[in-house]
Amino acid sequence: MIRYTATCALLMALAGGAQAFGPGQAPANNPLASDRAAAGKGEELFGRNCQQCHNSRGKGGKGPQLVKGAWGPGGANSDGQMYELIAHGRPGTQMGGFSTSLKDEEIWQIIAFLREEALRVKAAEKLVQDDDEIPYY
Repeated sequence: MIRYTATCALLMALAGGAQAFGPGQAPANNPLASDRAAAGKGEELFGRNCQQCHNSRGKGGKGPQLVKGAWGPGGANSDGQMYELIAHGRPGTQMGGFSTSLKDEEIWQIIAFLREEALRVKAAEKLVQDDDEIPYY
């Protein structure tokens, strides 16, 4: 019985540590944020590793979109959360981890690309919205 209890306690402790960033926790910051060269490399890496599921430029497909909503500017998900998801995957989904095939810097480059793309998408949507508000006579 003691061995069973100890095993259960160990498993619960390990499961609790599996999620590095939970809601409300301070995430890691992207060391390559606002680095255009890194974002360019990230775009190439995204094309080779991610677009099969997330479509070109992260707009979604088989996998979810990655440039709007919770993943977009001002969204609930941080760079640190995105890093953890790319590196370690998401249990119970088709999203596997890439920590064995991508270096840390490459993961951050992909995130830099996605953040830059999210800003581009937001700006384009704002232009369309502004254009809709212009009166035509």
